[in-house]
Amino acid sequence: MDLIAKAKNMRAILYLKEENDDFIKFVLKYNRRRSVGVPDFMEMLEGKCFVSLEVPKKAEKFYAKLNKEGKAIFLAMLYIAPILTTPSCLKHFEKYEIMPIMAKKKLDIREGLRHLRIAEYSMLDYRLGNEEELKKYVAKDLRRFWRIKGKDIKVGSYCSISIPKRISDIVRGYAVVIGVEI
Repeated sequence: MDLIAKAKNMRAILYLKEENDDFIKFVLKYNRRRSVGVPDFMEMLEGKCFVSLEVPKKAEKFYAKLNKEGKAIFLAMLYIAPILTTPSCLKHFEKYEIMPIMAKKKLDIREGLRHLRIAEYSMLDYRLGNEEELKKYVAKDLRRFWRIKGKDIKVGSYCSISIPKRISDIVRGYAVVIGVEI
């Protein structure tokens, strides 16, 4: 497994509770040149951009114990790629939420794709940074979403799970979950 090569080209980790053909068409249309990771708990989708995700041997036991949302967060932290989902799926991540991302209105495709890219930069910057305390960092980092900032609608979340020390060298940080209305 060449994790680094996959991670470098990864746009997002897909999370859907049930198959959603319109959302899958949207993902295919707007991610022709970048990969979208499909977790093992979802059926592998057809399309050039979809890639199956692998977990390093050293983390397999831990990963196997996680529920679907925990697995998605783990994979997002591993591949340093935000989680792309529908607005209705955001509630599934509340248990893991560090901080919500609130907006004036739901993210349309244009704003969703922009903020997916911003989320990717956010996750990467934290990973490359000085290991600042996570909640403090997230509180400051939330400013990246100034274009959509509001108090009315939740459009995403900063989420994290506890990672065992033995695998913290390969997985750390947080995942940003973004819900896009299509």
